[in-house]
Amino acid sequence: MTSRHAHLSWLAAGFLTFILSLSGYVYYSYQLTYKEIMASVDDKLLDAALSVQHILGPDYHDNINDLNHISREEYLQKSKQLSDFTKKLDLEYVYAMVMIDGNVHFSASSYTAEDVKKNKITYFYDLYSEATELNKAAFYSTEPIFEYSSDQWGHFKTIFVPFTSADGRVYLTGADITIKDLQARLNTSMSQAIITSCFFFFIAVLVAVVYIQLLKRSYGTDSATGFANHIALQNTLRKSKQLHLLMAVIWVNDLEDINSFYGTKIGDTVIKRLMMRLKELSGDNYTLYRLSTNKIVVLTQDLTKTDSLEHMINQFNLNTPIIKEPFIYVTLCTGIAQGNKDLLLENAHIAAAQAKQSRHSLVRYSDSLHKVKSQYLYNVKMAKNVREAFNEQLLVPFFQPVVCLTNNEIVQYECLARIKTAENTYLKPEEFLTVINRSRMDGQLTRTMFSQCTEKFRRTSIHWSINLTAQDMLDPSLALFLEDELKRYPNPSHITIELLETEAIANFAEVKAFIDQIRAKGVRVMIDDFGTGYSNISNILKLNVDGIKLDGSLVKQIANDADVFLFIEHIASFTKQVNLLLVAESVENKLILDTLLKAGVTLMQGFYFSEPQASIEKTSKFKKWPAEQAI
Repeated sequence: MTSRHAHLSWLAAGFLTFILSLSGYVYYSYQLTYKEIMASVDDKLLDAALSVQHILGPDYHDNINDLNHISREEYLQKSKQLSDFTKKLDLEYVYAMVMIDGNVHFSASSYTAEDVKKNKITYFYDLYSEATELNKAAFYSTEPIFEYSSDQWGHFKTIFVPFTSADGRVYLTGADITIKDLQARLNTSMSQAIITSCFFFFIAVLVAVVYIQLLKRSYGTDSATGFANHIALQNTLRKSKQLHLLMAVIWVNDLEDINSFYGTKIGDTVIKRLMMRLKELSGDNYTLYRLSTNKIVVLTQDLTKTDSLEHMINQFNLNTPIIKEPFIYVTLCTGIAQGNKDLLLENAHIAAAQAKQSRHSLVRYSDSLHKVKSQYLYNVKMAKNVREAFNEQLLVPFFQPVVCLTNNEIVQYECLARIKTAENTYLKPEEFLTVINRSRMDGQLTRTMFSQCTEKFRRTSIHWSINLTAQDMLDPSLALFLEDELKRYPNPSHITIELLETEAIANFAEVKAFIDQIRAKGVRVMIDDFGTGYSNISNILKLNVDGIKLDGSLVKQIANDADVFLFIEHIASFTKQVNLLLVAESVENKLILDTLLKAGVTLMQGFYFSEPQASIEKTSKFKKWPAEQAI
């Protein structure tokens, strides 16, 4: 959903950008058109003013002395020619002017129909009393002059072009266009720009609508199969008016192996064929969704279809290859749940996971699976607690002594992780170690514990041990961390690293290299929980460790099981012969202690001596620290 919201946000941002760009385009178009219109008007006015001279003739202004320079009939003929010319150019007036004694007079002028109607035709030598200073200045200019002016005839944009007659008189030809006409042209331009913009806006909206529909469809469709996907399923559940629904989550067990062997293209083909078969079996009563790479959801609103849904899945022929090139068969695990739509997917998934774990083909979600769901919630809560413990430095070491029964002396402390809670209690490893392992925080745990322990024991002669996992040993960055810490620690030989037997043998080559590297720094290495895994003493010898620690489950049985006693007695004898240390953990009572002594074990730890404590001073009655007895 986050990805979808991101796309929609980008779409909204893009649409806003488009609107702003469109507004900018309208403004730019108006400005561009405005400049083009004004340039066109200026050119038209200039052409019109220049044409006045040609219409009047080159000698029209020669030797003008008084009113009688031209007859009225001849003037009206010229005036009509100018008026017809003006009409063709869609201008208001064209004219000619002369200056006499500082006053401007018309020497020729066009007229409009309104002028004729109101008897306001301009005649030869009429005084132009409204001449502006710029108008008069034009008589002294060598270039055309433009101006905006108002007079009894209206509001105009005007051009004045100076000429000189044969007798040396300066006269002007001019042309006017009304501001009203000019504004009309600009308004027309603006309207065209708006219409064009609206057209593009409509096209953009249409494209956006189509794009959104295609986007919704693509978001809700699995591209590999063409069926609806998990997004479509979430939308269906959210929008469903029916509160209670029926769902099956089908887990394709073999798909990961198929993908890794044949490639994802074949894997997608398998899922597509499987969904097509299920669709044929289910008909129109069910809707199919591809939930993830190897999971399919079948959904219906009909709660009475539980048996029918189960029957449909059970009758699916697993003995027929799902595809024939290559021949591929699949097996399925299915979880079925019905009830509240908000919990439906989670419950069906829990049932499917339970089916896979128990190797059943189908499991219905029931009250018995609430414990599984509660465990999920507990894991989530514990993961949060673990993160807070690291962030707030609530992860601390506890210490449990290892005792030498030969002289009743503490020879070493095992450092065990605890998490301090808000209630000032401490969580034990079995409550949080699984979450740490699943969260891949083993390295962070080891770094935190190792740093705290080196800081605590740096200025003492106390021997101590700490547990490492296979993930720790295979992490190059952790190896560098330990190397750096050991360089600064005054007595690396006082440190013992404990490794699980099963993990050590399973990663033999890597662990052997790690052990050689760490022992070269003076650190001792012991194999923990010996007797639970491979229990091959020859492998242990090849690892070149300093000792082994017997698994607690064996130690607890030594007093009641003769075979266990013989096994431990044999191990004790053998370790003495090859000069390996042997420690027995989980010593809980005196009977176990006495039996271990009979078997030849003298190094022990367990609740009989002390539970793990936050301070070494609280761990045991054994107070003396003999350096010579340190293991």
